[in-house]
Amino acid sequence: MTDLLVLDDVHVYYGPFHALRGNTLTVGEGEIVSLLGGNASGKSTTMKTILGLVKVRSGTVQLAGRDITHASTRARVQSGIASVPEARRVFPQMTVDENLLAGAYTRRDKAGVAEDLERMRDHFPRLAERRRQEAGTLSGGEQQMLAFARALMSRPKLVCMDEPTMGLAPKLVDQVLDEIARINAELGVAVLLVEQQAELALSIASRGYVLATGEIVLQGQAQELLDDPQIREAYLGKGVAS
Repeated sequence: MTDLLVLDDVHVYYGPFHALRGNTLTVGEGEIVSLLGGNASGKSTTMKTILGLVKVRSGTVQLAGRDITHASTRARVQSGIASVPEARRVFPQMTVDENLLAGAYTRRDKAGVAEDLERMRDHFPRLAERRRQEAGTLSGGEQQMLAFARALMSRPKLVCMDEPTMGLAPKLVDQVLDEIARINAELGVAVLLVEQQAELALSIASRGYVLATGEIVLQGQAQELLDDPQIREAYLGKGVAS
């Protein structure tokens, strides 16, 4: 599998605080990779580093073989990175269609944007039904679908998803994970999935990385991480079923 995203020996600081400590990770083309860890482990900082929201002190970030370490967030979106932020963050007073069009803000190909708008309506029929409805009136699950679709409007190669199951009712969590797997399978988009719920994230991923205090302390195939009882207890939390 060809590497799409490569972080190589990345160090990030917040003032004197060493937030990421020489981390190296890869996401292959069309792959789902989970980034796991507890609070303050460095997951969100890793995501912000990939999106260009924090500066790298040393090391490199590459996308499709191109060094984007010092590229702007806008340039990274144009290069093929999109994000689904924590807590969805749809624009509540804008309609579903207006939210989708906001996802294409870096594009100038009006015909292509119109085609993708129709494609998102086909892919997410519930959003098509609510196209003129204000996003703030949607259910939590529908807002998460909208956040996914909005990210796809930039035609990304990679989507970074930050805690996509957070705040959802348990019955919606499996639906959201199924949708992530469907996006990956049908559209071929790679996914970096940041999650605290390890069992859920690894159930749809091919590989995983585990962060603790800014360092990648474990990595491996998803099933191997799930099956190792010592790893499960030490790093994946007591919430992982035995």
